[in-house]
Amino acid sequence: MPNTIKSKPICGSPVHSVFTGKDKYLRLQKHTISDITPPICENESLFILVNSGCGTITINGVEFPFEQSTFVWLQSYHTFTIKADSDDPLELSICVYDYPLSSFLALREPSPDTVDAIMVALPVIRLEGVYQQKIRDLFDEFEKEDSCFDPGSSLIKVSILGQFAYFFIKHGIHQSQKDQGKDWPLGWQATLYIGSHFAEDITAESVAERFSTNASTLNRELRNISGYNFAHTLNRVRVNIASGALLYEDMSLSYTAEHSGFSSEVAFYRIFKKYTGTTPLEYRKQMLESGEKVYRGMIMSQMLMDVLNHSYASFSSPIDIKDTSKSLYLSESVIRELVQEKFGASYKDITVLTRLRHAAALLLTTNLPVLDVAVNVGFNCSRSFSRAFNKLYKMTPGEYRSLYRGGENQ
Repeated sequence: MPNTIKSKPICGSPVHSVFTGKDKYLRLQKHTISDITPPICENESLFILVNSGCGTITINGVEFPFEQSTFVWLQSYHTFTIKADSDDPLELSICVYDYPLSSFLALREPSPDTVDAIMVALPVIRLEGVYQQKIRDLFDEFEKEDSCFDPGSSLIKVSILGQFAYFFIKHGIHQSQKDQGKDWPLGWQATLYIGSHFAEDITAESVAERFSTNASTLNRELRNISGYNFAHTLNRVRVNIASGALLYEDMSLSYTAEHSGFSSEVAFYRIFKKYTGTTPLEYRKQMLESGEKVYRGMIMSQMLMDVLNHSYASFSSPIDIKDTSKSLYLSESVIRELVQEKFGASYKDITVLTRLRHAAALLLTTNLPVLDVAVNVGFNCSRSFSRAFNKLYKMTPGEYRSLYRGGENQ
């Protein structure tokens, strides 16, 4: 018999910008919750670590324990409420990041398997043992970078957020297998489905049919857990995605509309203005003229996106900026300037970072010897690989594998 989980309705309308705001991106926040928050539905994504205290967090109508060493990954389509026990306030550390940064974490569209892992995975993890200390150390490292004002600190923070994301994806694959027997509420399943299929031509009827119900029941369930019906939920996700995409200076409105799931530029313009109070072009102009390039950090032109995608696609090949220049019809000086301006790093640094992120994934998902991992991601020898890996992750490849795989094969 399946383990049925009941949905818990929200009380009141959702509020926004509780933990987010232009002065809060890529900075560590500390919050104390001593009572109960209103329903919250942020426009950005959050990583939350409970440092102390005890309570609950209700996400999309499902209640989870919320206590010391609980680690949470909230997306823009999650509606959540945090409640602290009356005699044990919650002390939270929170990292906020936006859609352009999400794009950089992946450097290109994630594979279907990765998307499925993110969507199926629970957004709440109870940290134990070495994982507990590792995540705490990463939050501490993130906080230390807040005192650094050089552009390179943003790159370090991005790397830390990437490690958080990899941790959730890895954990989610295992967790989803354990949860196969659970019967999740309709609102929970539908919300996650909308969050991962927003770019498709979905309707309340088609989604309802997928979950063997009707559109009326689906809308009622969504309103109960988030305050929004299907159309509002879908439009809100699409507008959030478009808001981030508009920060790419050279991305056309037609491409942004298609990328975000809108049926046409006209529909995009109308719905975007309805939800934000401004047109897409006005929004882009306001953001690019705001001077907040430090907190946004990752506002990239289409040229820079092309450079990063090329680096990603050829990371295991010898690092050659000349080849990139010829392939993209961009001068070497333009490439260097683009990368340096946005990341405070060289083209080589960006490529090495990509190699190391892939190496970390191979160490966790395969039993390849360290030398083979090094060669697979483009290093000529294990010594140079280990040196670079240790500089980024503060441990050797073998130590990293042992820490995250609990002493499995080295």
